[in-house]
Amino acid sequence: MAAPSAGIFTEQLPTLADLGVMDMRAGGNLQLFVRNARHSFGAQLGRTDTLAYQEATSSRSYLGPVIIAQKGTPLSLTVHNDMKRHPLAFAIDPELVPHGSNDAKSPRTALHLHGGNTSPTSDGGPGQAFRPRTSYTYHYGNIQDAAGLWYHDHALGITRLNVYAGLAGGYLLRDTPGPGGTGIDTGDGTHLPPPPYEVPLVIQDRMFNPDGSFAYPPNPDLKGPDGRPRPWAPEFFGDVATVNGKCWPNLDVARGKYRFRMFNGSNARFYDFKFAADGSALAFHQIGSDGGLLDAPVRLDRLVMGPGERADIVVDFARLKAGSRVVLRNSARVPYPDGLGGLPLPQIMQFTVLAERGYTAPLPARLRSRPLTRLLDLPTEATRSMALVEVANADGVPVMALLNNRRFDSPDITVVQSDTLEQWELINTTVDAHPIHLHFTQFQVLDRQGFDVDGYLGATGYVDGGTGLVTPGRGNAVPVGPFLIGRPKGAPPNEQGWKDTVVAMPGEVTRIRVPFGADAAGGAPLAIGSSFKGEYVWHCHILEHEDNDMMQRYVIG
Repeated sequence: MAAPSAGIFTEQLPTLADLGVMDMRAGGNLQLFVRNARHSFGAQLGRTDTLAYQEATSSRSYLGPVIIAQKGTPLSLTVHNDMKRHPLAFAIDPELVPHGSNDAKSPRTALHLHGGNTSPTSDGGPGQAFRPRTSYTYHYGNIQDAAGLWYHDHALGITRLNVYAGLAGGYLLRDTPGPGGTGIDTGDGTHLPPPPYEVPLVIQDRMFNPDGSFAYPPNPDLKGPDGRPRPWAPEFFGDVATVNGKCWPNLDVARGKYRFRMFNGSNARFYDFKFAADGSALAFHQIGSDGGLLDAPVRLDRLVMGPGERADIVVDFARLKAGSRVVLRNSARVPYPDGLGGLPLPQIMQFTVLAERGYTAPLPARLRSRPLTRLLDLPTEATRSMALVEVANADGVPVMALLNNRRFDSPDITVVQSDTLEQWELINTTVDAHPIHLHFTQFQVLDRQGFDVDGYLGATGYVDGGTGLVTPGRGNAVPVGPFLIGRPKGAPPNEQGWKDTVVAMPGEVTRIRVPFGADAAGGAPLAIGSSFKGEYVWHCHILEHEDNDMMQRYVIG
């Protein structure tokens, strides 16, 4: 099913200009149309039926334009659903979609600004999907820190298929120089590499049939009501690396610094990245995380990213000889971190160093005009135990994953108070890592700590004594304190910024401090600048988990 491996690094990477830029820094209204398309991922593949976010007259065939917005300048985005049919209709699971849906011929869509500090009506959550021949207008105040956000589909039960087909795009929120802003992320090259040395990397794994059409294998271990393998599987792992819509591409780079805005847009694959040059690792600096810039650059030689996470990094090619080739490599297992599954994806893309001199200004020692507010030092309104569980059948085959052992339609909805700070303890009882995403806010990671999983599960009441299986709806999450093992490990330096998606490792509790409004820190500045009341969701960003049924609602009151 894979493209021929001999063809890797022959496609040229689409850069910021190639992807298409919608400059909305002056505000106004942007119109996007969700349409069927046919896309070329590589010369050795046939054209693929896809979905794309297009402008009225554009011919874009995959992903959406990179929207550039200005901090403090609002804009409106009207999305028109012009889809005719779903290119992955064969993979729609009738057990996951709302009753009466006909997504094969009339696909639903909803656009979520991932990382956006938006009102409930503009959140683009799973309950806000709309059908073809209708539209929806979102309003973004952009009152938050400059950051590399992204937008993607969020339709209930088919998010994994809509995003797979192409419904995602970058949203770069710029700041203003001087005391009113960070004084750094201006996009004008004053401090950080500007375009063309600023390049988004939307990294996704995909799988193709010999004719170039998308493949999405059914689950051979789980049968549907008709006795055939269910279209849903616990995770999708592709055997082809795509970046910005091209298979294993190459980017020609000048001898200097590049700012790569990295997006893990894969359904389920984690990446453990390193830049390999002449057999050794090329060090780089991370300058930002999901919600904006770090206080200072962090030197790294590897970077782990879960689905939904973003990383803002600077790689310096200045010391390499012309003609050198650098490969972005990946060593993460599937499922992450200890899986023995097949389909490793060791090579992602290549960089070929040219003779010309590029952007060589030094990185500043400090990235912000004022340091980040440290939530660790502030009092919290509540501490919540949030358990991550997997549900298997009598044969040990996973059938769903849940939060707090509740289905998405459960009436047990978490209620938080506006403008309060809470500590959420993400207690992962499963054997895999989960990237947990909270809508509306940007939080900070405190630490991680091991715990006795069996002892904890026994205390929750999740396990049915007769069957020995976790049973949805049973029991309640309990504090993890009595079951802790060892000492907590603080967040590493590159994870000490603002986050909206955090990796919860198996057998560990991951502690985060979450502000539910702009005044949650007693007047101290936060990444978010607006407070809203209403319903949002939090979920695992492995899209197969999110669709079935690892997502819960929460209400800000």
